[in-house]
Amino acid sequence: MINIFVGLIFVFFKTNLSFWDIGVTYYITNIIGYVSIYFGIQELGRTNQSLLKVKPYVIIMVTHSIIFFLLNITDNSPLTMGMSTTLETIIVLVGVVFIVAGMFMVFIIIFKLMDGLTGKTNKKLLYNLVNIMMFLFILAGISAVFNFIPMLATTIMVALFLLEITFLISYYYVFQTKHT
Repeated sequence: MINIFVGLIFVFFKTNLSFWDIGVTYYITNIIGYVSIYFGIQELGRTNQSLLKVKPYVIIMVTHSIIFFLLNITDNSPLTMGMSTTLETIIVLVGVVFIVAGMFMVFIIIFKLMDGLTGKTNKKLLYNLVNIMMFLFILAGISAVFNFIPMLATTIMVALFLLEITFLISYYYVFQTKHT
């Protein structure tokens, strides 16, 4: 369980509160986080087979993070590429879709991890926290893309960060009460 908990800390780690914080550090922490989650699933999967369903998603995210890490260190990130030709524009747009899908995938992994917490009374709290986090993530994304109100995306990211901390504490508590 501690591997999953530490992995989630690394995945939630951001060096700033910008929606588009997807630089080298972001992907290094994601790689460490998803690898840690993978080992946690391997360990807990021996006693809880339902957790093994999460492994393919985690493997996808390790691969995703490595690819975008390599793109960032070679200065080929879709967010820094030019869009002077139609081909470049298509590459950038497809890359942005993959970036956002990767950012969203953490919620799918969390839902799958929570499904493994069978019979827990506080599980509803965790689901509610994740639903609110997803809603704020979507709002932050819309705000970052359209920039209707300056600093709104950053304010939403602060709220999301606080919810992530609340989720981590609650997740740890729920899991500890299961095994004590």
